[in-house]
Amino acid sequence: MNNDIWFLNDFDFFKILCPYKYEDHLKRYPPNTYNKNEFLFMEDEPCHEIILIDQGKVKVGHYDNAGNECVLAIMGRGDILGEMAYLGETRHREFAEVIEDNTQICKMSVAKAHELARQYVPFSIEMNRRITGHIRKLERRIEILLFKDVKLRLLEFLIDLGKESGRARDGGTYISHSLTQSDIAMLIGTSRKSASLMLNEIEDEGLIRFDRRHIFIFDIKALEKAAYNKKAMLV
Repeated sequence: MNNDIWFLNDFDFFKILCPYKYEDHLKRYPPNTYNKNEFLFMEDEPCHEIILIDQGKVKVGHYDNAGNECVLAIMGRGDILGEMAYLGETRHREFAEVIEDNTQICKMSVAKAHELARQYVPFSIEMNRRITGHIRKLERRIEILLFKDVKLRLLEFLIDLGKESGRARDGGTYISHSLTQSDIAMLIGTSRKSASLMLNEIEDEGLIRFDRRHIFIFDIKALEKAAYNKKAMLV
């Protein structure tokens, strides 16, 4: 049972929700498993559930007028999808596509979320905090995608990742991650080959150290300076 308490662990609700309430929720909304390339929802479909990712990865994005895919975020364990339904939206503005086999999600009806929010103020506060943070991240991703230069997009992405997920270590910023180079390429709107080349170039410049599980930023201010200089060159 302990390994299954996904939203209790991620939201730190042990002191808020009673065990019988959680068991009741799990019986009515059992986990669902999806495989790569399956969609959880599409743009403009009705939204009446909040989806929480238990394991695996999901990409969130939209299609432009020409039908091109624009990936805004890669979501993982503990992240919320369809959160705008909680605030009253009736249709999804983005699509959500599974990008990792055996991705497990749990669905919570909006009515259930509203009930919990009424009963437990900390739940409401935490939900609103996470929704606000997620919206800000999406807005920032869109801003980054507007940059025409791939290297600048990657520099800005690494700066954001360091500030969002990094921790101080060995005089720099250490980031544990599960992003592949393909994931990063999708997030900055380029090919995997271009993302790989730019990562290697930034690493050769002594700004980062990168591998499959970790990114180490030697000096985040130096990374910000590199991004600033790159912007100045493009003006």
